[in-house]
Amino acid sequence: MSNRYSDNASGSSGDWSDYPGNRRRTNHATGRSNYGGTRSSNNQKGNPIGNWIKNRARDIRTRARNRQRDQVGGAVGTEAKAIRNQQLNAKDFKYPEEGFITPVEHSLLYAMIEFPENYPEAVIRNEIEDEDFTQYLYVKEKEIKGGKATTYEVDDSDNDVQVHPNNNESQTAQQSEKEEQRVSYGQLSALLALSAAKNPSTASPEQSSTQEAKPNDQTLSVGETLCRKLLRTITRYADAHSLDRNNEIREFLDPIERRCAIRNEKAALQQLLPAYAGYTVSLLTGNPLPLLIGAAALTGPDPMMEENTNVHGFRGLGSRTGDMETAGLLDEDEFD
Repeated sequence: MSNRYSDNASGSSGDWSDYPGNRRRTNHATGRSNYGGTRSSNNQKGNPIGNWIKNRARDIRTRARNRQRDQVGGAVGTEAKAIRNQQLNAKDFKYPEEGFITPVEHSLLYAMIEFPENYPEAVIRNEIEDEDFTQYLYVKEKEIKGGKATTYEVDDSDNDVQVHPNNNESQTAQQSEKEEQRVSYGQLSALLALSAAKNPSTASPEQSSTQEAKPNDQTLSVGETLCRKLLRTITRYADAHSLDRNNEIREFLDPIERRCAIRNEKAALQQLLPAYAGYTVSLLTGNPLPLLIGAAALTGPDPMMEENTNVHGFRGLGSRTGDMETAGLLDEDEFD
């Protein structure tokens, strides 16, 4: 017994770190396991692949936010949405490159028509009657090199807009009576197209407690009320400048019909895709159930029915207004 204990005592170096348990604790304290791996609690870098994926996703989100911020000029909220609507309308309705002096997308009426569920129809109709739509016609003046603005003069021969540089104030004052500012119906077309897509084709049965609106106007839908007011604006401008009513009304309504046709094609494609997919799956599997499910999408309600009805009604009002020379005095009083 004594020899055994003496042998252990003689063979020991007297350093407790040589004890196996202490060696394990020492190895763990260095951050390394017995298998040579790094402890996860002390690993600050993490998985390189996971970090690359996270950084990549963060970069993509950052670029997307920066791109949106650049498009809207740093605007947020309702202003950013108005700028976005302005960009879409400029593409769909071919706004002039110079832009408009008064953007319609920033108006209260545009918001009312875009979100009709937030406003009673009587309030929207009253706002339409009170709005001056002439302000949405005028296009910004062009700028030439040197920062000098240009003026616009109407040539009596062909009614084309002639551009002359505004070199000095005296020349501008002399030509002030002959100058005519450039106009475009693009914003009016965009507003009426929005109404066709957002507002129902018939007036809702509501009981109005006020008598601000005319009794006849209560039977008109929001789209019809807006169309009549816009047609009055266009015909008055055409008559004041000796322009043909039919041509001006056609220029106003044609972009609305083209946009409606494009939306019809997209809606039809969305309805046909489930049927085609179900037909393909049925051919491959021999099971008729996918075909029946896909065909059910074709029996659903037409999502473009209200918009098509609105646009058809707008065309009828436009044709009637354009033929005012033969319509009679009653129609003249109605539209003028």
